Amino acid sequence: MKQKILTNALMVLLAVVLLATGCKAESQAERTDLKLLLTSEQFSSERSLIPDSQKMVITDYHLSGNGPKGQTFEVDSPEQAIAIGNLMIGRWTIEAIGYNAEGIPLVSGTITTLLSKVTSTATLYLTDLVGTGTLETLVTWDPNQVADDVSLQVVLLDQQGNAVDLSIPVLDTSKGEVRLESPLASGSYLLQLRLFSQDLLVSGATEAIRILSDTTSSGTVHMVIGDLSTNFMMTITNDTMLPIEGTITASPASPAAGDQVTLSYTPTNLPESISLNDLEIDWYCEGSIAQEQNSTYISIPEAGTHRYDVVVRHEKMGSLGNTTLLVTMPYQN
Repeated sequence: MKQKILTNALMVLLAVVLLATGCKAESQAERTDLKLLLTSEQFSSERSLIPDSQKMVITDYHLSGNGPKGQTFEVDSPEQAIAIGNLMIGRWTIEAIGYNAEGIPLVSGTITTLLSKVTSTATLYLTDLVGTGTLETLVTWDPNQVADDVSLQVVLLDQQGNAVDLSIPVLDTSKGEVRLESPLASGSYLLQLRLFSQDLLVSGATEAIRILSDTTSSGTVHMVIGDLSTNFMMTITNDTMLPIEGTITASPASPAAGDQVTLSYTPTNLPESISLNDLEIDWYCEGSIAQEQNSTYISIPEAGTHRYDVVVRHEKMGSLGNTTLLVTMPYQN
């Protein structure tokens, strides 16, 4: 599915620098210093239902530790290197939480490691998305193109493909809109919309959503109504760890009626460590699955306007993303 799912893995490298100590009396516990080296990747995206990219950038870390004989520490720092001195040698449990510039927690992770003169390094992965945010999406359509019995089918899936409950308010059929609002746990989601008139599917859309703690992910989805005499497939390739972005090109760019059209998807923000083969790519046409596991889609569309959504995901959370293209085919003269 698009956007691929769906965690974000941020790494905190803990380099334990053990300082040599002299002989101590048997009644005293040996102590040493702990040096923490912090590294992290940024979240980024420009999708309408994904928060501003700056809100997904970690700027500060809070670290806390519990060690032998009840010893504890707490450190807040924006720096990547943090030195904590005079810690007892023994087993420590350390938790790290990453915050953005607004003080909103984004991710967390925990590790239990032995601090000793032999153990000099440890790795702490921040893989758990923190908190609860809000989804706020306005869905619109042209009321002059549908009958009075117009209805909207809404499906919300988490990155693992599990259905999430989402209440649907009464549609404002005179204006052609409905507002979807719901609190959601932080993470990546896939929103699938299908608009029906006279019991026939007239439009559909698929959107990737990213929810952050104490943040509203808002946007507008316009349901384009075109000729749906033929289903149209679309292939999507998406990136990992961050909401994956990409572009879709059509060849020919201005097709004539009856022409074969090739749609190609290219990711634009893949990390160097991630390749196209690492992604799960799905094409949707009018909100319905059209093709899976391919970055290129070839078809001869019928006349009319068709919406294609490419949904991409990677096994790491937070990677789910999507790209949309409207394809208009002229009528046969």
